[in-house]
Amino acid sequence: MSEKVAVLMRKAPYGSVYAAEGFRSMMGIGVFEMDITVIFVDDGVYTLIKGQEPGALDMKPLGEGFPMLPDFGVDKFYVHEQSLSERGLTRDDLLIDVEIVDSAGVARLLEESGAILPF
Repeated sequence: MSEKVAVLMRKAPYGSVYAAEGFRSMMGIGVFEMDITVIFVDDGVYTLIKGQEPGALDMKPLGEGFPMLPDFGVDKFYVHEQSLSERGLTRDDLLIDVEIVDSAGVARLLEESGAILPF
């Protein structure tokens, strides 16, 4: 069995390279058929918001790529419940189907992973 990898998305999707690099890492890990879990916490939850329009930043909407990740074997997405509620967001605001987890759930997912890649 392959090692479990958790990609921890913590940063907002624009203004730094973290979210874009996290997305590229997910694709690469998926291509190598590793067991990957993606967890969105803090401002990382903004990465999944519907209707992103970063054109003024001369960028393409990063979130639009997430629905294609299952084609690369990446299909376990978790969002921290408190991070969503602190930002006034709900599951309906998100582009993809996710499992909502509390802080203990995030901790459990991280503990189960052999490697954690923070972005």
